[in-house]
Order: sequence, then C-alpha cells, then structure tokens
Amino acid sequence: MNLFQFKNPEYFWLFLLIPVFILLYISANYFRKKVLKRFGDEDLLRKLFPDYSKYRILFKNMLIGTALIFMILAAARPQSGNKVKVRATKNREIIFALDVSSSMLAQDVKPDRLYRAKQIISELYRKNPYDRMGLIIFAGEAFVQIPLTSNFSNSDIILSSISPDIIPVQGTNISSAINLAANMFDKTNTESQKFVLILTDGENHEQKAIDAAKEVKKSGIIISTVGIGKKSAVPIPESQTGEYKKDKNGKVVLTKLNEVLLTQIANAGGGKYYDTGNFYSDINKIQHQINSFGKKGGKTEVMDYADLFPYFIFIAFLLLITEFIFLERRNQKLTNLRIFK
Repeated sequence: MNLFQFKNPEYFWLFLLIPVFILLYISANYFRKKVLKRFGDEDLLRKLFPDYSKYRILFKNMLIGTALIFMILAAARPQSGNKVKVRATKNREIIFALDVSSSMLAQDVKPDRLYRAKQIISELYRKNPYDRMGLIIFAGEAFVQIPLTSNFSNSDIILSSISPDIIPVQGTNISSAINLAANMFDKTNTESQKFVLILTDGENHEQKAIDAAKEVKKSGIIISTVGIGKKSAVPIPESQTGEYKKDKNGKVVLTKLNEVLLTQIANAGGGKYYDTGNFYSDINKIQHQINSFGKKGGKTEVMDYADLFPYFIFIAFLLLITEFIFLERRNQKLTNLRIFK
C-alpha cells in the first residue's frame, strides 16, 4: 500500500509553466540591461540608484517560482496514508480488457474510440473503489497493464499513457485478452464473482474469441462487451501524422463497429453487450450489471488517506507574503535593511 500519493496527478502538466516562467525572467532581464545601457555607464547608474540590486530582483523571482511549484503540488492533492481500514465488499473481481489497436483512433465517437473507452474504465474504477480490479491492453497481443488489486489509485495516470504505439503487433486478438484475463483471477478465492469487460470495436471477426468466452464461462467467469464506435465505416487517423491510414494500394482504410461479433462473445460468456450511445447512460447500465454480481460478506483492507494540500497552500502563501514584504519600498526600516548589497 502506498503511504504517500497524489490524488490528482494530472495537474503535474502545470509544471510546464516553470520553464516558461524562467524564460520570461531571462528575457525581461536581458531587455532591462539593454534599456539601461542607453542611459549611461552601469557604474554611474549604480551610484545614482544605490538602493537598486539585481540580486533583489532575482530573489523575488525565486520566491514567486517556488510558490508556483507549491501551488501546483497543492492542486495535485498530496495525501498521506495514516491508517488501514477494513471495508465491506461484495467479493467481486473485475478485469477490463482495452483494445488499443490502431482502429481505436477512429473519430466516429468523439474525440476518438480509445479516449471514450478510457473514460468508461476510469469512471468504473471510481464507482467501485473497494473491488479488486485489473486492466489488460490488447491488439495483436495482450498484456497486463494493471494487476488485479483493490489498492490501486493511479489508474488515470496509466490510462493516459496508453496508445496504439504501446503494442507493436497490431490486430484485434480478443481471444488472447480473454485467456489472459482468466489466468489473472485469483483461483484460490472461490467465493468471488469474476467479471471481464471487453472494450473494443471488434473490427476483426475472430471465431477463437467466441470459443474462448464459452470456455472461461465454464469456470464461472462472466464476459460482457462494450462496442466502441459506430456501425458506419470511417477512416483511421495515423497516430504520428494525423493523416488517414492507407493500404498498400493507396486506398484509405475504413473501419466500423462489429456489433455482431461482440454480441456473440457476450452471449457465449454469459454477459451482456453494450453499445456506446450516451456516456452516462452506458456507465449506469454497466454499473447496474456489476451491482448484480457478488455476495455480501467480503472484506478488503484499504489505506485511509489524509489530505496535505492545505500545508502546501500555506507554504506558497508565506512565500508570496515574503516576496511582497521584501519588495516594499515605503517602509523605511525595511528599505534600510539590506540583505542583498
């Protein structure tokens, strides 16, 4: 269990502002020197303005920059684990199988199929915080991305990093994802309800996937599918260039949702097929099925976290107050207190 975490790590992107802040300071300092040179010799100007200090300006900007860092850290919501709590569960184990083949970049579902699938998984992680959940990604091959656990808090970070480029072998090998998911479940826990949710456009018709779903159903694993995309054919943007993918003859490659295959897989796996329509309606339908699984009486240990962001805000506030007081020229006592010569 993590003893320290950031609840909203997506705000770390704001650290890109720090280099911008540094460049602005360097540019401002350069142009200030350029302007001062027009007025005369630097030694003469220093005698005319004895209270002026370039180190004072540098110190001021260092205070502001450090305050900005603490504000960004506060926005990311730092938390510390202070104690372990036992939570009641319904003995559910859920594995998401996410298709990351290139066809998932099609934009018939906005902004694209892959992004919509990630949204669904992220929301279901949020709605079921105490269930044991895991994540598989697949294209031509399948890989475990998040192991089956009830104490995983950084799913959004991993989801944001997933793209078709992460798997070199393209295709839509659903059967490999099903078999991998079956092997991930805890076989010693015979009381738990095991559920696999496959999110894909099902572009390639694969009889093996139907057979695999039938086989794992025998061991009590339920498989449902979510069709990501529309039934009408659309082009596939290239991840690197943004241009539409073409075959060896120069024709634009088209992709469409294979609803028939996904329905057959869900029927073979004893689950349900969901199509992507209204996002919140889709989530509610899937969550309704998840709620129907499991038996009461299960328990899991989870870390209880305390928010630390108020301390980071307080430090940023003190730094800004220090910067303000340090630059105050109206107070004669502070003006005569020359820390920087």
